[in-house]
This record gives sequence, C-alpha cells and structure tokens, in this order.
Amino acid sequence: MKNLRQPESGISWFYQRFLNNHITILLLNIFLLLLVLNELMQNAWILTPVWKFIGITMPAIVVAGILFYVLDPFVHFMERRFHFQPVLAIAVAMLLTVGIIVLIFLNLIPFLTKQTSGIIGALPQFANDMLHNINRLNQEHHWLSNSNLADINDRVSTYFSKRGLNLLTGTLSSLGNVVTTVSDWIITIITAPLVLFFMLKDGSRFPHYISQVVPTAYRARFITMLDQMNVKVSSYVRGQLTVALCVLIIFTTGYSIIGLRYALLIGLLAGPLNLIPYFGSAIALIPALIIGVVTSPSMLIGVVIVYLIEWVLETQVLSPLIMGNSLAMHPITIVFVLLAGGKMFGLIGVIFGVPGFAVLKVLATTVFQWYQEYSALYPDVLPPDELEP
Repeated sequence: MKNLRQPESGISWFYQRFLNNHITILLLNIFLLLLVLNELMQNAWILTPVWKFIGITMPAIVVAGILFYVLDPFVHFMERRFHFQPVLAIAVAMLLTVGIIVLIFLNLIPFLTKQTSGIIGALPQFANDMLHNINRLNQEHHWLSNSNLADINDRVSTYFSKRGLNLLTGTLSSLGNVVTTVSDWIITIITAPLVLFFMLKDGSRFPHYISQVVPTAYRARFITMLDQMNVKVSSYVRGQLTVALCVLIIFTTGYSIIGLRYALLIGLLAGPLNLIPYFGSAIALIPALIIGVVTSPSMLIGVVIVYLIEWVLETQVLSPLIMGNSLAMHPITIVFVLLAGGKMFGLIGVIFGVPGFAVLKVLATTVFQWYQEYSALYPDVLPPDELEP
C-alpha cells in the first residue's frame, strides 16, 4: 500500500500533521476496535447462542484435533508405503485406534477401580503406619511431649477415617452429576469420529478453503500463517503426548522396582499430568511421597531418587530430543501463560494455554510484519512488490 495521497495546497496544517498520519489512523482503528469490543461486552446476551454452540461442539473438535495430529503421519505412511487409497488408509487408522482404546479400557478400568478402592480402604492403615513412624522417631529424638503426641494421634486417626468415608460417599453422590453430563459425552463420542474423518481426508485443503474469504492480495500470506500455526500445534501435541507416555513408563517402572504400592496407578496419573508443562511431574510426585512417608524412610528416599532420575531424563534427554524448541518460547513466558490460563480457564487453560499462546503469537507476528511492510513507518522493511528482483 503506497503512502497516503499528499493533501492539496491550502489544506490545513491540522490535516497534514494529524489526519493524514499513519500513526493517527492506526490509533483510531484501535480505538474503534476497543469500542466494538466494549459494546459486545455490555451486550453479552448477543453472543450467548455463539458461546452455547462453541460449548457443544468444542469438545468434539478438540478430541478430533488431538487424534488428527496423532494419526495423520500414520495415514500418510500407509499411503506411501502400501499405496492405500486415502479413504482406506483413514479407515484402517481409525479402526486400529478404536480397537486399541477399547482394549485399554477393558483391561484398565477394572484394575483402576480395584486400585482406587484399595487406596480408599487403606487410608486408615496409612494413618496407623504414619503414627507408628512418628512414634518411633519421637522415641529416638524426643521431639514431642506425650500430650502433643497423643493429640496428633487422635487428629490423624480421625482425619483419615473420615476422609475414606467422605471419598466413598462423595463418589456415590457425584453419580447424579455424571448422569447429567452423559448426553454431552454421547455427543462428543458420536461427533468426534466424523470430524476426525473429514480432518484426515481434507485437512491439507482446509487452509485453501478458509483463504477464500481473504482478499486475493493477502491469501498467500494468510495460508503461510495457517501453515505456521499448524506446524507449531502439531509439534507441540505430538511431542507432549510422546513425552507423557515416556514419563508414564519411567515412573511406573521406577516405582515398581523400589516396591512402591500402587506404582501403576501413580504412573498412570503422572503421564496425563505431565501434559502440564513444568508442574505436572511435581504434582504427580505428591501421592508417591505420601505413600513413601507412611511406608518407611527408605521407601521415601527411593521415591525421591526415582523422581530425580525421571526429572533428569525428561529435562535433559526426552524434552530436548522430542520437543526441541518447536514453540520458540522462553520458559518464563510459558510459566506466565500457565498462570494466566489457569486463572482464567482452569485446568483447560493450563493444558491448552501454551499451544493457544503459540497460535496467537504467530497471528500477532504476521500482522505486525504486514504492518511493517505497508505502514511506511519502517523504511528498512519494504512491501514485497517494491523489493528489487
């Protein structure tokens, strides 16, 4: 875009210095945008149907999107290696995925139910073991008086006894809430495979479909921006899922070697929690530490050693090898994004805040590059049509 037309002679100084000024026009556009946003916020009811539609469809789209980034390389591999037709490759990939999920749930859910019931039933025993260790340490070091020790014993016994009962009754009372959300799960289960099929079939054409609403002069840049967003999100999703699976295996193997009770259950908890950058593994350490404390000091030391080994492997080997620096984000930025996402959107914001911020970063970078080229405020950055061949 060329510079704005110079005013004719006789036009006021105010027009020349203020109205015919790129910075003024930019500020006016920002001001108008803020007015529109404020008006929408003041009349939020206008967007209520939109938010309801997003709330209904977004779970299916998110599930389908994650599976798309997992299965898309496999579909392309079958097309290249075995010369499958695209539809056949997609059908095989989806059938294998469904089979794996069904097998995992059929074998895992009974085990998890048994393990969870075992933990709830073992809470009183945990209390007795903890009190035994406290009494033994107090006899050796005389940290507490007999009256304080008796008070601690009563408090711990009462807490764990009530806690086990509350967990059981709370689980039963929450069944009503589960029933109310069954319809949403059914919609997601039915819709997600359909969305996934069309993503795998036409995913490469989505940028070209969407770009039809963009002015012709900006389509190439718009498609490039979408490709960059896709690369960022795909690298993050595939990398995080791979690292989470490795963390699950490391924790389960390590805790099993040292003989920690409920090692597999804690490992299965650590894997998904690792999807939360930086904090996931530390959160998964808490139940392991509790079980280690109530078991023995040597078991507690073993838990800490397993965690340190996992931390070294994850931070020094797995994450650099698998993730690399695909997001090009400073660790401090990621921490702030996690804090802000968790505050505004809860667990969903913590899990999806980092890739969401990466997408917004690509968008902001593209818009700013366009503004640099066409605003005439950056003489060293020329528009593409003015670059010398």
